[in-house]
Amino acid sequence: MDLYDQPHYRTTKNFAILIGRWPYQSPFQSVVILVVIWTAFILQAIPQTIAIIKHYDNRAILLECLPAYAMDIVMAIKYINLIYNAETLMREDWKLLKNEEEKRILQYHTDIGRLLASVYAGFAFTTTGMFVMEPVLPRIVNKIIKSNETVPLKFALPLEYIFFEKEDHYWPMLTITNIFAVNIIVVIISCDVIFITCIQHVCGIFAVIGFRIESSPTGGARLKDKYGVSVKSNLQDPTYKHLVSCIRIHKRALYLADILEETFTQSFGVVVALNLPLMSITGLQLITQSNTVEQTIKFALFAAAQMMHLFFDCFLSQNLTDMSIEIQQCISNVKWYKNSKESQKILLLMLMRSQVPCKVTAAKIMELSIENFG
Repeated sequence: MDLYDQPHYRTTKNFAILIGRWPYQSPFQSVVILVVIWTAFILQAIPQTIAIIKHYDNRAILLECLPAYAMDIVMAIKYINLIYNAETLMREDWKLLKNEEEKRILQYHTDIGRLLASVYAGFAFTTTGMFVMEPVLPRIVNKIIKSNETVPLKFALPLEYIFFEKEDHYWPMLTITNIFAVNIIVVIISCDVIFITCIQHVCGIFAVIGFRIESSPTGGARLKDKYGVSVKSNLQDPTYKHLVSCIRIHKRALYLADILEETFTQSFGVVVALNLPLMSITGLQLITQSNTVEQTIKFALFAAAQMMHLFFDCFLSQNLTDMSIEIQQCISNVKWYKNSKESQKILLLMLMRSQVPCKVTAAKIMELSIENFG
């Protein structure tokens, strides 16, 4: 079975294919998906922009427009910022593993990533479903209780179409606009699922490094020189060779962490910059515009989704930082005093490098961590 068809990577593969960002799908398929996504994005952004211009003096409508418009910006930045390399690197990393225990450790962390991605995607899709169903729910309730109350024609978010009258084409327009809104959310979720999988993969590599260091053999082969003095050969020293493999995979993990930072730092900068005003606007809407139960649920879920989005980013980034620093403890657990000087030098190099934690930042300005989230 192909690596990416296994359960711990299948979710990520499906989301990446869905947005045309899977490196192994055909270029034609990727281009078609890209064109469809950007066409749907533009067809939603234009009516949103018109609505903002038309109702700039109406505070209630303007407050409802801005969060949705901000989500469009987040989607565009995330989608543009996502690169292919994050997927292609994973296959090579599994080839670096020496035994079944190391494979089990990496698989454990990728399984955690799959679970987190599933929880995140499930909550996001539930929130989206409530968001797009909010205009329809009062009509469904009226049908059930056989009420004659008039329900205003509205969309999930303020939109203004120049060439179509809402009263004449409401249901087709509602369906199309909901599809466009779901398109935005699917792209955001897919980008985040890819990030979750990638960062858990790197955390798994760091865990493998820690296990490999702690399981280092002690002592080594000894040879005698021409004077009969016992000397140690690096080529025949199992500890030295073992630690060389540790430093190689450690270098690989640091390289992957740097790629993560370079790939996602700009999009996280936008997310963090927009999060505070978005939360403030959503809180204001929850207080002043929650005239029905549907609206209250809609705004509350939207606020929860924003908090959850930022929390996941900070939590995963904190996990990466902790795993990279934990290498120091693993090195301390080794019986280094029984090793050759050359082996001790390798441990010292790894110890010095692991004192600098791997981080994911927002535009290289703010470190994403649990402390900064609070």
